Amino acid sequence: MASADIFTSYGDASRKEDVLSLIEYLTAKESSIFNMLPKSSATDTIHSTLTDTYRTAASAAVAEDTDYTMLARTSPSRDTNLIQNIAVPFQVTRTQMLIDHYQGENELARQTAKAMVDWHNAAEFDIVRSTLVTGASGTAPKMRGILQGISTSNTYTAMNSGTVWSASILKGFQAEAWNQSNGDVPTDLFLGKVLRDKTDDFTNKSTNVVTGTNVKEVVLATDVFETGFGKLQVHAHRYIYQSGDTTHRVLAINPDKLGVAFLERPRIDTGLARSGDYETRAVIGKLTLEVKNKQSNYYALGFLLT
Repeated sequence: MASADIFTSYGDASRKEDVLSLIEYLTAKESSIFNMLPKSSATDTIHSTLTDTYRTAASAAVAEDTDYTMLARTSPSRDTNLIQNIAVPFQVTRTQMLIDHYQGENELARQTAKAMVDWHNAAEFDIVRSTLVTGASGTAPKMRGILQGISTSNTYTAMNSGTVWSASILKGFQAEAWNQSNGDVPTDLFLGKVLRDKTDDFTNKSTNVVTGTNVKEVVLATDVFETGFGKLQVHAHRYIYQSGDTTHRVLAINPDKLGVAFLERPRIDTGLARSGDYETRAVIGKLTLEVKNKQSNYYALGFLLT
């Protein structure tokens, strides 16, 4: 029988709490579109891309004893966007930096790494959803994001607004994109949660897959949608549809026909003034969206679910 004086762990104030040293972050990292777009450099706060068209194919026969008949030529058109400053500033006190933490790393270093992820999430959001703001003293300029940047020549919403999202509609979109873009069709489809789930029902069945003696899977996802007009990789995306949006929407892109141009790539600004016992930092980057060919991308909204 245990003695009444036995020393137990109950009520021991000296015991070290069992706290996992790894911090689990609850906010998703969103950078799928930003990461897949090609990157380039900008040299001014106004950044433009040029596009031109080939002559519509027709007979170009000419008799051997006649002069050439000159054909009309076109000039390039310009698509202009603005450089946007994206900044994530933060401060950490010296005391907080000196304290031991469960995760074992300096708190300034941890907050810096966290701010880098926050910067990329903000860049992803603005690349998709930002609307153009010219900017002035005290007013931040904002780029034209994909949803606004490709919608000026977009006929897809008018084609299917108010209809139920279905495989036949998506097939029609790809056919229209092939027609408008001379074959440079979108390769990646981005959907909000609801339409992504609806897209999984395109096959109207589950597939039982046996990959080994004791391993079984039930596959319900539609990850690739392929027609005679191209193949689409299907992705869920948190910024295509958000709370407050009045209608469901879809976005299909050809990453090679878009891009991100940096006036300044993201960096950690350590030269910020301070007047107390703390460190001030900011992750800052200057960038804009390039739209090289609007017709190789499409955006549509107004879909019903049933």
